[in-house]
Amino acid sequence: MPKQQQEAGAQQGLVSQQWAGPLPPPGALAQFDSIIPNGAERIMAMVEREQQHRIDQESAILNATIRDTRRGHWIDGAVSILALAGCVLSVYLGAHPAVSVALVSLPVVAIIQAIVRSKSNGK
Repeated sequence: MPKQQQEAGAQQGLVSQQWAGPLPPPGALAQFDSIIPNGAERIMAMVEREQQHRIDQESAILNATIRDTRRGHWIDGAVSILALAGCVLSVYLGAHPAVSVALVSLPVVAIIQAIVRSKSNGK
C-alpha cells in the first residue's frame, strides 16, 4: 500500500476525562499511582486535608456569627435599659410626656423589629 493511502486511512483521536468533586475515579487514581510514587495516597491525603479545612472554616464562621449575635443582644439590651432609665428620669424631672413616650418607644420598636426578623428568617 502506498504511504499516501495509509496516511489517508489513519485517524487521530483525542480523549478527555474530567470529574466533579475532590476525588478522581478509581481508574484515574490507579493511573496516578503508576505515574507518581504513592500518587493515590497523596491525592487522598490532599482530599482529607481539604475536607478538614472546610469543616474548620465552617466552624469558625458559625462561631463568629454566634459571637456577633451575642454581642448584638448585649448592646441592644444595654440601649433598651438606658432608654427606659431615661424615661423614668424624664418623668421624675417633670419633662414633657412626649420625651418619655419617645424613650419608651425605642426598646419597644427594637423588640418588634427583632420578632419580625426572627419570623422572616425562619421561613
